[in-house]
Order: sequence, then C-alpha cells, then structure tokens
Amino acid sequence: MFEESVESFITQWRPYAADAALFAHTEGSPLLECAAAGAIFGVFERTGPYTAHSGPAKLILHLMAEQVELLEEPERRLEVVGPSRLKVTGLVVLRQGQMLVVDAGVPLVVGSFGAPSDTLAAGDWVSVNGLAPVHGFVVPKTRSTLAAVHAEI
Repeated sequence: MFEESVESFITQWRPYAADAALFAHTEGSPLLECAAAGAIFGVFERTGPYTAHSGPAKLILHLMAEQVELLEEPERRLEVVGPSRLKVTGLVVLRQGQMLVVDAGVPLVVGSFGAPSDTLAAGDWVSVNGLAPVHGFVVPKTRSTLAAVHAEI
C-alpha cells in the first residue's frame, strides 16, 4: 500500500507537485485529462469531482510500477503508451523505501511493487513502465494563493 489516505498523500508529496494544465471533465469519465511535460494524458483523479478546474494547476502525479530499471545514460522523457499509462525516464530526486520521486521533465511520485535495488538512490537515472491508471492528486490552493488571486481582481 502506497498511501494511508488522500489527505496524507497530498501532505507528504505536495513539494513534488507538477505544474500541469487541466482540461474540462468529460461527464461520466473517471479520468481527468491533463498536459504536463509536453504530453497529454488521463489521470484517475483522487481528490474528488469538484476539486479540479480547467486551467493551470498543481498536480501530484502518482505512477505505480512493477519494477524500476537503472539506466546508464541520462535522459528525461515522459511518453504516453496507453490510456492513463506512462513510460518515464528520468532522474531520481528522492527515495523513501519503495517510493521514488523521478524528474522526467515534471516530478512523478513512483511506487514500485517490486523492491528497487538496494543501491538505487537520489542521483540515479531510471526507466519506469507505469501501470494504468496514473493517479492524480490536485493540490488545493493555499489561503495565501487565494488571497493573491483575489487581490489581482
């Protein structure tokens, strides 16, 4: 299990939220379309149907994988390989047990079902074939962010 609750997941991984553009919800679909790192893909929205609004947003992208492969050559890439399924290559920014933060042009929080190599650490380059769906946690705007928005109006 990679999370205790939606709230605790957001609290823990908020510093690694990606800048994304969200598109209008398709009625009846559990997937929310977003654009990040030059790709458009669907995420299974975990924060509720009324949290996400079209436009720019902070989004924690959570990818689950069966294994993480070490790379010898540095490369950052996010590739859509199916509905709500990504292949990412990038730099490990953080490792906490079976959880990694991988910078593939945007940060992704990766949970590995297979234990990553004991030697895998921040600074390593990896490739991950994600399992569908990619989970998306919309990070709520803070009061200071909301106050700044209202001040501009």
